[in-house]
Amino acid sequence: MSACFFSIFQSLQHNMLLKTFVFFQLFVVTISTSYNAFFALMVTNPTVVQQVNQIETNLTQTNAQFIKFVHNTSHLHVRLNTIELNETRLEIIQTFLKDLPKAMCNVSYSIPALFEGTAVKANTTLHGKLNAMSSTVISSVHQKIYSLLNGTEIPSIDEHEIFHPRMDIVELDDRKHEDLLQIMSNRTGDFKLNTGDFIKEIVLYNGNPSGDFHEEIGRAPLAPCSNFTVLKPELISNRVPIFTNLDDMDF
Repeated sequence: MSACFFSIFQSLQHNMLLKTFVFFQLFVVTISTSYNAFFALMVTNPTVVQQVNQIETNLTQTNAQFIKFVHNTSHLHVRLNTIELNETRLEIIQTFLKDLPKAMCNVSYSIPALFEGTAVKANTTLHGKLNAMSSTVISSVHQKIYSLLNGTEIPSIDEHEIFHPRMDIVELDDRKHEDLLQIMSNRTGDFKLNTGDFIKEIVLYNGNPSGDFHEEIGRAPLAPCSNFTVLKPELISNRVPIFTNLDDMDF
């Protein structure tokens, strides 16, 4: 009788250990496959790219060390929200991207990224400085995405950070580069960046670098509210100004 009871006890103990092991394995796998991803507005206007190319050329000719830190002008962008993803959340985020244009149409479907020179941030980064209207609109887009994410199971990584939209051009590493910083700071008045772009798409990228940039996860082409419903006056009453080309702007 005691032998039988001991055998049952051993079996229960074995099952409990097995379940604990399986749970631990699943937990480790979930943690190990989690990664950051970020939404971005890609800046592709040829004039912007040309001006940034000239800025980077001026810097690298002044000091060749800049070559390691200049951003690839094929991937100029304004970074928006950062989120945490894993395999189980991919389906959720794809649905999120599919629904995003309709949710965003009353905020802006042609997002202005208009620049007025450059600035240095945190003694490490030279970035394109957006004008006031662009900063306001892009901040509204960022806030809208954040609000929409709150209704999903996808955590936002940067929820406690103050959002300042910008387009990075040069990003120094963690080591001290007083000589490079001084060049960037002293030359900001000489750098010409006075045009912009109107962006009609939000792209989601894996936060881990891949190749010369990041792997694309998905994209959300923006569109006016009339594409999703019968256009009503109340749909456009609070929307930010929409411009279709740079000729409409007074820089």
